[in-house]
Amino acid sequence: MFSSLKRLVKQSLVYGIGYSLTRFIGFLLLPLYTNYLSPREYGIAALVFMFLAIANVIFTLGLNTAFLRFFVLADSNEEKKTIFSTVYLSTIFTTVLFAALLFIFSPHLSRLIIDQARFSGLIKLSSGILLFDTFSIFPLLILRGEQRSGEFIRISLINVITNFALNILFIVHLNWGVEAIFRANLIASAVTFLLLSPIIRRYFNLSLSGKIYKELLKFGLPYIPSTLSVTLMDLIDRILLGKLTDTGTVGIYNAGYKLGMIMALVVSGFRFAWHPFFLSTSKREEAKEVFSKVLTYFILLTGFIFLTVSFFIDDIVRFQIFGFTVFGPNYWNATQIVPLILISYAFYGIYVNFLVGIYLKKKTQYLPLITGLGAITNIIGNLLLIPRLGMMGAAYSTLGAYLLMTSLLYFFSQLHYPIRYEWGRLAKIVAVCILLFYLGRLGISLCLSTWGFSCYKIALLIFYPLSLFSLKFLYPSELNKIKQGWSKRRVSPVEPQTNGSDNDG
Repeated sequence: MFSSLKRLVKQSLVYGIGYSLTRFIGFLLLPLYTNYLSPREYGIAALVFMFLAIANVIFTLGLNTAFLRFFVLADSNEEKKTIFSTVYLSTIFTTVLFAALLFIFSPHLSRLIIDQARFSGLIKLSSGILLFDTFSIFPLLILRGEQRSGEFIRISLINVITNFALNILFIVHLNWGVEAIFRANLIASAVTFLLLSPIIRRYFNLSLSGKIYKELLKFGLPYIPSTLSVTLMDLIDRILLGKLTDTGTVGIYNAGYKLGMIMALVVSGFRFAWHPFFLSTSKREEAKEVFSKVLTYFILLTGFIFLTVSFFIDDIVRFQIFGFTVFGPNYWNATQIVPLILISYAFYGIYVNFLVGIYLKKKTQYLPLITGLGAITNIIGNLLLIPRLGMMGAAYSTLGAYLLMTSLLYFFSQLHYPIRYEWGRLAKIVAVCILLFYLGRLGISLCLSTWGFSCYKIALLIFYPLSLFSLKFLYPSELNKIKQGWSKRRVSPVEPQTNGSDNDG
C-alpha cells in the first residue's frame, strides 16, 4: 500500500509541477498586472479569461476526458493510434468552425461580456488562443497517459517562459495595455502547439472508427454540462460582480482569487496523477483502503497549505521588490477573500477524490445533476450576498457551492462504490486547522511587532503536526514507516566496517 501511495505522490508532484507551470504564469504576472494595469483594465482581462474558460469546455466536447480513459486502457499501439486519429480529426473540424464563429461575431460577444463592442479585438485574439489550446490538449494527454513527465514539464516550462517574457515586453516596453495579455497568450499557445506536433505526427493516421467515436462521445458528453457547471461556478462570481458592482471590483476580486488558487495548483497536480493512479490501482484487492488513505493524506496536506497561505498572504502582497510591492496598493484589499477561496478549492480536491466510484462504475450521468446544482447554488448565493457583502459575498457563495457539490458526489459515489473513509482522523485535521486559524486571527488583535507576529504565526504552523501527533493521528504502521525513512537518511553512504577487519575483499 505504501508503495502505491508513494507512486501517487511522485506522479502528483511531477504532473503537478508541469501543469502548475502553465497556471503559475498567473501568479508570476500578478505583480506586473497590479502595478501596471488599473483595476478596471485587469477586470476586463478577467472577464475575457472567464469567456475563454467557458469556451474551452465547449471546444473540446468532453472528448478530452473520454480520450484519456480509452487511450490508457487500449490494448495495442494501433488501437491507440485509431483512438487518437478519430478524436483529433473530429476536433480539427469542430475547432476551426467554432473559432471562425467567434471571430465573426466578436463585436456582439464583446458587448455581451464587457458591455462594450470596442473590445472585439480581445475576442478575436481569444479565438486564436482557443484554436491552438484545443489542438494541444490531446497530445498533452498522451504525455500524461504514457507518463512522459519530463517532456510534459519541458513543454510547460517553455510555454511559461514565452508567455512571461512577452507580457513584460508588450506591457512594460510597448505599453499595449490589456491587449498585450492576450497577444502574449496567443503566441505562447502557438509555440506549445508547434512543440507538440511530433507527437501528433507519430499517432495520427487515417484509421478512423465511427464506433470508437460514438463510445467516446457517450462517455465524454455528460462531462460537458458538468465541466461547464464547474467552470461557471468558478467564474459566475466575476460576471455578477461586474453587473452588480463595477469592473474595478472585478479586478481586485480576481487578484485575490488568483492568490487563493495556490490551492487549485495543488489540486490540479493531484488530479492529473489521480486518474491514471486509481485506474491502475482499482483492480487490486486493497484498492479501497488505498483510496481511503489518499483522502486522509490529501486533507492533511491541504490543511497545512491553507494555514500557511492564510497566515502570510498579507505579508506576501506587501513585500517590496525593486521599489514595487508584489501587489499594487490598490489591490491590497483583495487578500480578505483568500482563505475562503483556499477552502473552496480544498473541497474541490475532496470532490476529485470522490470521483473514483462514479468513474469506475461509469455513472457519469450523475455529474450534470451534481455540478448543475452547484452552479445554481453559486448563482443564487451571488445574487443574494454580493449586494450585502460585496466581493466577500461572492467568495462565500463559491465556498457554499463547492461544499454542496462535494456532499452530493459523496452520496452518489457511495451508492455504487462504497469506501470506508477515515472520518475520525479527518475530524482531527479539521479541528486543528480551525483552532490554529482562529488563533492566527487572534494574533492580529495582540498588536505584536511585525517580527513578533511572524514568529507567532510560524509557531502556530509548527504546532500543526505536533498537535496531530499528540492526538494520536498517526497509526503505528505509519510511525514505523517514518522511523524507517529517518533511519535511512542517517545511514552513512560508506559501508560500516565489521569486526575490526578492513574488508578488502
